[in-house]
Amino acid sequence: MKSKKILTIILIIGIALLITGPILGFALDEITLADQKPATITETSDTEIQSAFASEFTIDRNQKITIVFSVYYSDITVNLKILTKYEYDVEYAANSNPNGLTGEYFITTTFRLGQNPSVSRQNLITISNQGETYLDFTGSATATPYFISIPGSYVVIVYGDHTGPETDVFFNILVKVDGPGGFLSTLFIAIGIIVLVCYALFLAYNYLNKMRRGR
Repeated sequence: MKSKKILTIILIIGIALLITGPILGFALDEITLADQKPATITETSDTEIQSAFASEFTIDRNQKITIVFSVYYSDITVNLKILTKYEYDVEYAANSNPNGLTGEYFITTTFRLGQNPSVSRQNLITISNQGETYLDFTGSATATPYFISIPGSYVVIVYGDHTGPETDVFFNILVKVDGPGGFLSTLFIAIGIIVLVCYALFLAYNYLNKMRRGR
């Protein structure tokens, strides 16, 4: 009777791990760091970095940041750059003009109605009523373009200008970073398989014991 309870518990744990693994992997595949629709800054951000939108993040080896960036106002132009945390801190203290900063290289995919997506390597995104641009960043990128993994702390900055009488600048931004979903999914599934193997071995052990007793 006791062994049946143990077998049932082992079976339930194994199945639960196999089910939980993919669900957890999907839920934690990406972690949202910023999601503003719209975000609001002032046009002074075009000359003063302290007025710019900023979102800090840290990436590890082979980890990727994904940004969805858009603006749908014809009289607003916005710019996006990625700086190292050190560079941002230095320039923020000096309240520098963000237009004079180079920024790190990333890969962009731009979607426009009626056109094929365009993929390119850039260190600056400038958009005005152009739909959505997707940005992927791992630390840097080559001209091919290929990603280069450079772990560290970085800051996404957005600054812009409003050509009309208004001074507010509106844009949409979503910042996501690779989460531990893939690792956790693999780990839970592996443990689940091990538990079920133990279950099968336990069944075989009990069966062999019964066979020996029956002799």
